[in-house]
Amino acid sequence: MSHEQTSQQAQYRRNPEAVAGLSAEQYRVTQQDGTERPFDNVYWDNKEPGIYVDLVSGEPLFASVDKYDSRSGWPSFTKPIEQANVVEKKDFSLGMIRAEVRSMHGNSHLGHVFEDGPADRGGLRYCINSASLRFIHLNDLEKEGYGAYRTLFTAESE
Repeated sequence: MSHEQTSQQAQYRRNPEAVAGLSAEQYRVTQQDGTERPFDNVYWDNKEPGIYVDLVSGEPLFASVDKYDSRSGWPSFTKPIEQANVVEKKDFSLGMIRAEVRSMHGNSHLGHVFEDGPADRGGLRYCINSASLRFIHLNDLEKEGYGAYRTLFTAESE
């Protein structure tokens, strides 16, 4: 699915003002490839309907309809809402090879993707730092400029 992708892609960019306004923790995670503490972050147990966008660029990344409790202490998703906005890179830190995920336009470190997600939903687990995300509630999608994503929450889209 590509919700107004071609027309909106140009508007997403790394916003220097957004970077300057990051908290110390948000900066450490998004700009210095950090990892926040499990179970001690704002969205790990958020069950509200809505989408998650990059804190630095605003690009749409994940939706609550694809979020699940992985019991890891971080927000976990089975897939991005716009695959083109989530870029995978090899991460050789911590003495292992992992797949790091970054936002395409903001170049924010988001977290990692693992192959231990729910098998019936594709088998992937996007384990994402809350500090790299901004949550937009379903009721605010139009007001925030993400109205096209409302279709993710309708019975017809399933």
